[in-house]
Amino acid sequence: MELSTPAGLESLARSVAEQLSAKRTEKDGDTGRVRIVYADGRAIELTPNRSRTRTRITVTAVLPEQATAHGIEVKAITVTALPRPRPSESQAKATARHTADHIRQRLLPAHTAALAELRERTAPQLATLQRADAALAGFLDRPRGGVAISEQPVRRPLGLTARCAVAWWHTLDGPSRAVAPFMADVLRRAGLATTEPHGSGYVFFSEPPAEQSDTRFRIAPAAGGAGWDLVDEFTGACVRTYDDREWAQRIAESANGEEDAARRAAVASMDLPGLSADLIEDEQFRALAVELAAAGHMPYGLADVDYTQTPGFHIYPSAEPGRAKVARLLEPWGAIRPGARFEAPEREVERYDMDMEAYARLLARTGRTVAVMLDGIQVTYDDPPTRP
Repeated sequence: MELSTPAGLESLARSVAEQLSAKRTEKDGDTGRVRIVYADGRAIELTPNRSRTRTRITVTAVLPEQATAHGIEVKAITVTALPRPRPSESQAKATARHTADHIRQRLLPAHTAALAELRERTAPQLATLQRADAALAGFLDRPRGGVAISEQPVRRPLGLTARCAVAWWHTLDGPSRAVAPFMADVLRRAGLATTEPHGSGYVFFSEPPAEQSDTRFRIAPAAGGAGWDLVDEFTGACVRTYDDREWAQRIAESANGEEDAARRAAVASMDLPGLSADLIEDEQFRALAVELAAAGHMPYGLADVDYTQTPGFHIYPSAEPGRAKVARLLEPWGAIRPGARFEAPEREVERYDMDMEAYARLLARTGRTVAVMLDGIQVTYDDPPTRP
């Protein structure tokens, strides 16, 4: 069996994959290895031994990186590339048959057991769920929604179905996208790691690892089909799936850069939709955004919301301490922006006035004065919050 060229190893891998009912084969960059990938994401790698004759093949089970942290491993196996052919069998077919038999008997059972062990070790702990429940206790149930916390199975690359802890704000229409960023913010302030999948109302959370990693976000072949998943290694959740690998890699690098910046700045949230940057660390003003979102209003700044159709609220500081303004925004220009009214259809002006009245009713509380102004809502605290 000729394994001295990449083409020879790739040909063998394709034949072995066919016998193992795997989905596909792929080269592992320029490493000289070829990967056999199953439909559920599990993968094994074939590598020719670095001997002069290259008459043996090393087969390795690929495990998620978390396996190393938990001391879980699967020993590689070695098989000959020159088994004795059966009658009327070519050497190439004999090598593929022999390799597939050894993988089936010696490697796959250990691979399956290792993934099962990792699944159990990385499952959410009761203490983590209780910690999240306590952190979100301030999100009191309202007639239109409330907090829910549970575990959710998530398909991961490499054949691992992770049991992830997840929280959401439930409504009659399902999880609320409006509230998710603020629930994630609270969980981060309680010391948990969070992931908000793109366009989802769910917030995945976990205990952060003991040792911080520079590569929290990674890309992997999509667990659900074609494309590439951007995966958060801390929580196990897929942030989003991309068609193009290079684009997905750039997004992963950007996400890791933002994670590093937040860690160095020692802040829970670098930005929050619906809040100007200088109000994010102010608990009282942050509460205004939570109240509006929990009532079903959309914070302005979510990347997956069409604000040409959906109005968003935005809270920004007034010139006087202890005051904030709540604006209603609708893109594009020609609608209404903070600070002034622009030319807008009469029906939009009427809708604006109705929304402002609704905002005012929601935000009225003891210790606050809420007034409807021409350019939005003005909220004044009787006991002004201290600036962070």
